[in-house]
Amino acid sequence: MQKQNPTKGFLIVASYTINFYRFAINLAESIRDYYPEAKICLVTEKQYCDGRESVADDVIYCGGGYREKLWALSRTPYDITCYIDADAEIRHNDITKVFDQLKDNDMLFVDIKEKYSKIFKIVSWPGGKMKLFGGIVLYDIRNPLVKSFMEDWYKYYIKQRERTWWPDRHENGSPNYDLHPQDMAIWDQFTLWWLSEKNTDYKNLKIGIFDESERWNYYSSYDIHFNIEVEPIVYHLSCVANKGWNNKNE
Repeated sequence: MQKQNPTKGFLIVASYTINFYRFAINLAESIRDYYPEAKICLVTEKQYCDGRESVADDVIYCGGGYREKLWALSRTPYDITCYIDADAEIRHNDITKVFDQLKDNDMLFVDIKEKYSKIFKIVSWPGGKMKLFGGIVLYDIRNPLVKSFMEDWYKYYIKQRERTWWPDRHENGSPNYDLHPQDMAIWDQFTLWWLSEKNTDYKNLKIGIFDESERWNYYSSYDIHFNIEVEPIVYHLSCVANKGWNNKNE
């Protein structure tokens, strides 16, 4: 029987470049601005910690990999978790209502709307079409199937990058890059697409969409290309943030 009063908190992950640590601290502080009593777990590399990590209630050390966020998802210390990409910030006090959004779902995502697709590098390809953003995820880890999903998201992503796994292969065993171009290998959302759309192990998961989804993952570039009259809750800086790919530790 599940607990009547599950623990709830936010998960933020910062690895690979020190700029992600800086973004993560900004995000955590913005959560505190609007939701002072929130529980926050920061997952980051030990070498980056400079005292500012104390903004979080829990700190977990991770490796320096490119997608440690996927490693962290199954290791959340909370029963119900809201994961948010580090390069985002909170801009509205409706963040206090985030855990109410889950309702009777196992996981919740923001959907990719066709009308905004032109600003993203890849949305569709010969073998499929992305429907879900991976930048904010609300989930109940008490469900063993959810925990398995998160573990597989990390496991298959690593194999995908190494080309030891691919959704479809030719008869000779080589990856079918005609159906799924090899450029897809770097995208964890490609792995998410396969797990949520094609992997029958997870067909019984209840995967929902945030109400007023634009507000929960509002991309900074929306301001340039669209006239969207909403008040963002989670403002995603991904399109303008300097992620420091070429200067990992400066």
